[in-house]
Amino acid sequence: MTTSRRDFLKQSGLLMCATAVLPGQAVASKHPVRLAMIIDKNRCMGCQSCVVSCKAENDLAPHTFNTRIRQQEQVINNLPRPVYTPTQCQQCSDAPCVSACPAEATFALDNGVVAIDWQRCISCQSCVSACPYEARHADPRFDNKVDKCDFCLHRLNEGQVPACVENCASNARLFGDLNDPQGEFAEYLKQGDLYTDRPEFKLKTAIQYRPLPGERKGERA
Repeated sequence: MTTSRRDFLKQSGLLMCATAVLPGQAVASKHPVRLAMIIDKNRCMGCQSCVVSCKAENDLAPHTFNTRIRQQEQVINNLPRPVYTPTQCQQCSDAPCVSACPAEATFALDNGVVAIDWQRCISCQSCVSACPYEARHADPRFDNKVDKCDFCLHRLNEGQVPACVENCASNARLFGDLNDPQGEFAEYLKQGDLYTDRPEFKLKTAIQYRPLPGERKGERA
């Protein structure tokens, strides 16, 4: 993990990101920022560039990942084909992990990102068990404190997009503000046909997917 991100996990500096703006977005915004990600599965090639860049950017412990690629085979238009679904913390609006944490170490920032404060984390793993997406993991290098995707808060604070977005080889990941009516992100929202991963959980998440034509949305192998 970079010193920058480690500091964000350990100190109140991560609170600076509560109102973080996107690159090119005016600081004096007329609306509250609600950060979100759209993953276009028509573009995703399953190349793992997001997985590699995330692990390198955040210096994750061996055998742990903040993002993964789930691969399935589906019959689409009468032909079998691989379907790739990038998965990570879904930044739930009413996150089960938040209510499960007895130390109030995990919480939602004003911009919607679910963050972890390592100063408060007591390594009890309650949030790990509570996450239905299995997106949290303990870091054995730091007393088993819990880590997960936080949209690269340390990068957002410097006006950069998450590492997985910047390094996606096929531009399958779009990062933006749900309340911003301008730009490519807004156009995707207007087009609709987006879905959330594992809709049976009935959680409102900040990550949405553009499905392949004929894909069975949200199905998990």
